Amino acid sequence: MLHKHHVNPPLSIYKKIAFSFIVLTLVLIGVIFYFTLSYAYITVYPKQEQLNTDFKFVIVENQDAVNAEEGIFQGKIINQEIEGEKLFVTSGQKQLQGDIVGKVKLTNELTKSQILVATTRLLTADGVLFRLKNRVEIPAKGTVEADVYADDATKPLALAGTKFTIPGLSESLQKLVYAEAQQDFKASGQFVAAISQEELDKAVTEYSEELAQQIFKDEESSLTKILNKEIVTKSFNRQAGEEVLNFTLKLKIKVSGVIFDDKEIQAFALKSLEGLVPTDKQLMATSTDKLIYEIEKVDFNNKLAQLKSSVSGIVIISENSPILAKDKLIKLNLNEIKAYLENFDQIENVKIAFFPSWLKKIPRFEDHIIIKIVQ
Repeated sequence: MLHKHHVNPPLSIYKKIAFSFIVLTLVLIGVIFYFTLSYAYITVYPKQEQLNTDFKFVIVENQDAVNAEEGIFQGKIINQEIEGEKLFVTSGQKQLQGDIVGKVKLTNELTKSQILVATTRLLTADGVLFRLKNRVEIPAKGTVEADVYADDATKPLALAGTKFTIPGLSESLQKLVYAEAQQDFKASGQFVAAISQEELDKAVTEYSEELAQQIFKDEESSLTKILNKEIVTKSFNRQAGEEVLNFTLKLKIKVSGVIFDDKEIQAFALKSLEGLVPTDKQLMATSTDKLIYEIEKVDFNNKLAQLKSSVSGIVIISENSPILAKDKLIKLNLNEIKAYLENFDQIENVKIAFFPSWLKKIPRFEDHIIIKIVQ
């Protein structure tokens, strides 16, 4: 009977099988790691674009007529006259007319001294008369300074450099003895309280505002008030220029306009602006808190008013934009992504980061592409 002997495979075969298994396992782990843990982070810095629109809305007093969707809001229509009287303290001043004083240089070209008595007349070329305040003696071939005053204080002041003749001397002597103003002459009168036209006008402006505020003293301060003030009558008990310490203003004004809650209009403005934003863009900032209103027309009988305003905003590219479609980015490397995205006017700049950092291309799975738009 023959016996078969079992021959064991060499040990090296087992080692090769084990090594191959380990290598395949590591490769499989690497593939799994690559597909599950690899990410691309794309940060987009967008260009900002201005978006503007005008809108109109209606303010009504009747609650039943309100329709916010259609731009009809509740408010108050104002059309009222109010009058009052107020005492104002004079703040203006004027200078009382007094002596006009100045200094002149008297010149004597004679070979002997020349005496001029107090009140000697000095005459300008245009006929304005001044007088010496004191007696003076002008030395031969010399000069002397002297004080002068106006013969008529209502006449114009003399300026520095003004030439004077001395009518009391003979015509021949007037050419040799004469005077010249050393500086601008000044009036010596004191200042007193006097009403100015400017403060009369200011009183009307201030008091008309004060009267208008009386109409709204029971209204909430947070409400927006778009108003027109019209002066119906005004009268003062004094006139501009009068030297008094106070004056009284009687004033009657007419106030018309609207009062409403600005928050409701801001929401309506935002909705109007949002309706103009393209689907591939998003609204980043608006001017809804800085709206300026203008009344177009008012129907006082039916208690309604139509107003208009404008609103603006900043729009930027949104994640819904076809430009940022992830299927267009798969397999692109860093340079290719930057070249592609920065080619569009809506994008200012792009920054890209990979995880792990040794990756060179965008992952194959769209959910591993993270896009962030910096606002």
